[in-house]
Amino acid sequence: MPLVKTKQTRKTRKQVPRMKITFTRKVHEYDDVYSFFFDATGVKYRAGQYTHLRVGGALDFFLGSIRELSFASAPGDPELMFSMHVGSKSKFKEKMSALQPNDKISLFGTGAHIKLPESRPASLVFIAGGVGMTPFRSMILEAHKAGNYPMTLVQVQRGDFLYRKELKPLVSDYNAVRPEAFVDTVKNVARGRSDDVIFYVCGSSRLIASVVEALNEAGVEKDSIQIENYK
Repeated sequence: MPLVKTKQTRKTRKQVPRMKITFTRKVHEYDDVYSFFFDATGVKYRAGQYTHLRVGGALDFFLGSIRELSFASAPGDPELMFSMHVGSKSKFKEKMSALQPNDKISLFGTGAHIKLPESRPASLVFIAGGVGMTPFRSMILEAHKAGNYPMTLVQVQRGDFLYRKELKPLVSDYNAVRPEAFVDTVKNVARGRSDDVIFYVCGSSRLIASVVEALNEAGVEKDSIQIENYK
């Protein structure tokens, strides 16, 4: 799903040359959510970053065939991974769903709103709903690889939990909750933590608003929260 464009996007986006990437496969995650994989050769990015994908030729720039998506893969993985709902059947999603192995699409405009800390914090807390888990998969894999990062994951979903089997063993505290228990779980996770904790939040504007309010009520300072907003 596309990310909200803000002033921060323009400031933090690192312009990289437009390049072609080769489609390798897709995996059905649950319902209408699929993960799309591409050969990662030559693509440089950091955990938590997003990029732009264009499916089609130059004329497709004006035909809804470009989307801004977060990397679900971790730097150094042999394949790039992007996950999204395809049920809306937009022009972009129809073209992505029709890709065959060895088809090529364009990648450009990589940037970031969130990132892993350079120095080791007391812990990292990831809070997401649905496909908002996409950048967090990349970050959790990268943090686990680096080691020394106590991690908590709070994931809200009415149906299946994206990446659950893969990520649950990598974090010290895993919370898979339904919407009715989500806010209380966020408050419980936040209470009593030291100031040296980073809270990452990703999801819809509505989810983010409720999480930020819950974190504030639990005493979490604004500077300790990093947000990635999906439309």
